[in-house]
Amino acid sequence: MAEASRALPPDVELVVFDMAGTTVNDLVDGEPLVIAAFRATLKAYDGTEVEFAKANEVRGYEKKEALKLLMSSTRGLEREAIEEAEVDVVYKIFEAELEKLSCRINSEIEGTSACFQELRRRGIKVCVGSGFPEHVVESIVKNLGWSVDGFFSSAKLGAGRPDPIMMHTAMKSCDVQSPERVVKIGDTKVDVEEGKNARAWTVSVLTGTQPREKLEAAEPDFIIESVAELTSLLKPAS
Repeated sequence: MAEASRALPPDVELVVFDMAGTTVNDLVDGEPLVIAAFRATLKAYDGTEVEFAKANEVRGYEKKEALKLLMSSTRGLEREAIEEAEVDVVYKIFEAELEKLSCRINSEIEGTSACFQELRRRGIKVCVGSGFPEHVVESIVKNLGWSVDGFFSSAKLGAGRPDPIMMHTAMKSCDVQSPERVVKIGDTKVDVEEGKNARAWTVSVLTGTQPREKLEAAEPDFIIESVAELTSLLKPAS
């Protein structure tokens, strides 16, 4: 975790935000959206009851990969033992469950819009990214009334976190050349890994379900309580 006296550089050009648990209040009946969808999916597929802790472990991963890991762990098998054809079938169920549950998402993490507005006032580009299908990402952005410079789906781009494809796509879309002027902010270990793989600055928030200890182990540049504190890390250009 970064020392309180440290700050992000004054020449930041782009911040890429995770969605669920970072900027989106995604609780559905007390459970984060993706965890609820994972559990509902495997129960609908073959009756498997997935524990919350197991589903939480794969939060942030590309969704087919997460389902594959859950299927293997609940069956006591190696990941490689799960056939891709079966994962594809289960993923179709996941998409339907996610679509059904995502309609109930209509609030942001407190301070998100104010953070976006302040960053853009300073001339910093704002993008959001998620492992959700693109139409779900677009629907959430529209429902929350956000004004952002781009939104991206790793499912659409073809590679999930910790692959940095969403970071690279956001940089290209916003014409940002240097990763040293980019910040990735999220609530999971995989968000940190994604940012590091893009060679960007990394900020973790504590508004998700992964504890501080797990986030600290990933060694982000900063850990803050929520996105509402992000602008306090930015020093004005001299």
